[in-house]
Parts: sequence; C-alpha cells; structure tokens
Amino acid sequence: MKRRTILLAALPLGAAALTIGISVASGTPGLGTANSYVARGTVGDQLLVGMPSTVTVTRTVRVKTKRGPATARVKLTVPSAKALISCAAAPCDTVFQQLTIGPGGYTGWHTHPGPTFVAVAQGEGTMYRAAASGCTGVKYGPGSGFLQASTEIHNMRNEGSTPLVLHAFYVLPPGTQDTAIRVDQAKPTNCPLIP
Repeated sequence: MKRRTILLAALPLGAAALTIGISVASGTPGLGTANSYVARGTVGDQLLVGMPSTVTVTRTVRVKTKRGPATARVKLTVPSAKALISCAAAPCDTVFQQLTIGPGGYTGWHTHPGPTFVAVAQGEGTMYRAAASGCTGVKYGPGSGFLQASTEIHNMRNEGSTPLVLHAFYVLPPGTQDTAIRVDQAKPTNCPLIP
C-alpha cells in the first residue's frame, strides 16, 4: 500500500460556520451505492491543503574571510508543499458524506473539485486510480483511510460480500453545490476491465 503524507496549515482569521443538512448525492452513480451529505460548513480560516515536496532555490551567500568578504552562489533543497487547494483568498466549503456500496457495487469513474479525505468504517473496498503507470487496485479495510487529489480519476469497488461504508470529508472551492461535488469522468483507456 502506498503511503501518502499531507500538509495542513491554518491561520485563524475567524470562526468556521457549520450548517447541517441532508441531501441525496446527485450525478451519475455507479452501481449499488447509497449516499448522503450529512454536514456542510465554511472554513473562514486561511488554509492550505497540500502534499509535501521539495524545491531547489539558489541564494547568494556572503562570508567574511581573512582576505575580506567573499560571495558565492549556492543551491539549497528546502521543504515546500504542492498545493491541492488554498483557502487564503476566499473561504473554502467543507462537506461530510457517508457512502455505502453494496457487494458487487462501485462508484463509477469520477473526480472531485477539491481534495477528499476518506475513512473506511466498515467492509473492504478496492480503489482503482487511472494513472499513467496502469490501473492497479489498492484494498482498504476498516480503520484505513486515504487522500484523493482533485485531479485523480478513481473508482471505488466493493469486491467483497458485505456492505462497504465510507466516510468522506471534502475541502471544496467556495460555492460548490452538492451537485458539483462529484464530476463524472469517461472510463479511462488504461482501465479497460474495470467498469
């Protein structure tokens, strides 16, 4: 199982507001799924959700020597973050969802407009991600979780014999409606055997 690390940074600017509502997920569902958005809120704090990375920077360094000052250009590799979403210019929306996939069911190929954090509450699911390297499934069981970047085309399948229950937390651009949380995608050509 590939491990991912994420970075969350927050600067408090105001209190987050939370509104509770229940609605039925829209979009084109896969097969054998039932879901509901159980809570929605707005994050008024400055927030950056990103994946750790490194960048190389060039700096001029001045050093005192016995012969006088000397300068040199040096390259440094420093920690950074590749932003998945930034809530600095405008507050982000957050949405909590519960999704149940029956045995043999699947979500269908889709993306989301912001990063999604998913926890497996019950059952076991196989996540297929359309990637240049292929379409290998990764199994997730109870107590495990994973991150989906907004650019990741994916399809969660329940290949087991018991219901799969997932809890998802979305960080979304401001004003994202429930109908736009899931963005249907065409079946990837490198995943021909996965519906």
